[in-house]
Amino acid sequence: MSNDRTVGGTRREYERVADVLRHEIEGGAIGVGEQLPTHAELVDRFDVSRATVQKAIKALEGKGYVESALGKGVFARDWRKSVTAHANGTAVPAAGAGSIELDDAIAEAFEAEHITIDAYCLTAESLNAAIVQQVKRIIRGDIRPSSIHLRLLLPRTDVRLAIPRSVEDPDDERPMERLSSLSAAHVRALRNLENLVGQGAVSEVTVEVRLVPVTPLHKLYLINGDMALDGMYVVTDNVITIGDATIKIHDVLGVGAKLYPQPPERVGLSQEWFDSLWTRLAKPA
Repeated sequence: MSNDRTVGGTRREYERVADVLRHEIEGGAIGVGEQLPTHAELVDRFDVSRATVQKAIKALEGKGYVESALGKGVFARDWRKSVTAHANGTAVPAAGAGSIELDDAIAEAFEAEHITIDAYCLTAESLNAAIVQQVKRIIRGDIRPSSIHLRLLLPRTDVRLAIPRSVEDPDDERPMERLSSLSAAHVRALRNLENLVGQGAVSEVTVEVRLVPVTPLHKLYLINGDMALDGMYVVTDNVITIGDATIKIHDVLGVGAKLYPQPPERVGLSQEWFDSLWTRLAKPA
């Protein structure tokens, strides 16, 4: 499988894939309303990674050539309407105007040579799951970043947080102890990124973790200096098992939280906000 960074040093692989599919749609080889090959079939056809295929599809969506139907696939659109809209100055909805999957954002981020991720969240579970997939790509040789720098900002668990908390007994310490255990497990997994240096897969890796005495009611990911994804934690009731006991708690389901890209003018402000917590309130884990 090829390195998905560039072709001849001038063009990224996803652009090559997108161009071929665009020509096939324009030429009628893929008719309007016809389903495109699956992601797996495109990976085999173009000898690229799944993330590259996903990025090519997003590029085609942004230009009005295809549309995705959840659970059904990707279908060709009438591209001539999009060309007319651009010619008339009509705004065309941009790809990514809605929510974004963290897995997709992290996969795209790892296409870069130098990767930076600042994360403010409750346990880092979602981030850990997303990065694990990219570690597999690095080990396979699909991508070859030079450096990875991760800063993780998590809540302190030795202070009283609003969530998680027992519904019947707010003074019950077990939900907080469970949170502490979960966070510690995900932090340990993320610190394993540093092993990539010893394996010769990446030249430089840093994983910094700091704890802040506040309850996160939203999550924030700052990616490669030019993207900010923000998502709200919705408080819900959850039933957990601790030892032999079953406890109903006020909790948030962070894995399912929808993430939305912030406009470019807010990325810098979000970075400033993160840095203010990092430098003034947070302490090393």
